[in-house]
Amino acid sequence: ADPKAWSAEDGEIVGRSKVGLKRNNFAKSHMVFGDFRLIVDVKLTDNVGNSGIQFRSQRDGKHLMKGYQADMGKGWWGKLYEEHLRKKLWDKNRDHAVKNGEWNTYEILAVGSKIRTALNGVLCVDMDDPKGARKGIFGLQVHSGGPTEVRFRNFRLELNPKFELKTKKK
Repeated sequence: ADPKAWSAEDGEIVGRSKVGLKRNNFAKSHMVFGDFRLIVDVKLTDNVGNSGIQFRSQRDGKHLMKGYQADMGKGWWGKLYEEHLRKKLWDKNRDHAVKNGEWNTYEILAVGSKIRTALNGVLCVDMDDPKGARKGIFGLQVHSGGPTEVRFRNFRLELNPKFELKTKKK
């Protein structure tokens, strides 16, 4: 991760741009993952700006990434985007599920060609995507544009899970 945009504070991974960025900035994992469930708490400070969680993705040059992204940001919460490839794959936002300026729980589940996501237990994405990548790395995003601060904590990763959301409201 670029230390100009990323830091660790109080057990949290913090992405921050005080004046805005010319291009997206990512904190990237090294390990490659296939089938997984990721549950993580996220906070987009003041719900300003845009961020996302890349998964089953690849590095695209030194700074960028391409692949799936579980989106975050006003008008974007809960959408599924494929960075530098097919663009919006799931265009329904779930802004109503978000606690603005507070911690929100994002669950991302990928098993085979199937993907589900949930925000605070509200189902966002439920799709089968046979054309999508079946493995790749994770990345956390600070989006280009104006000032942004995004925080991530309490990462819970499960490999080879059942295709059932754990955080879904009943």
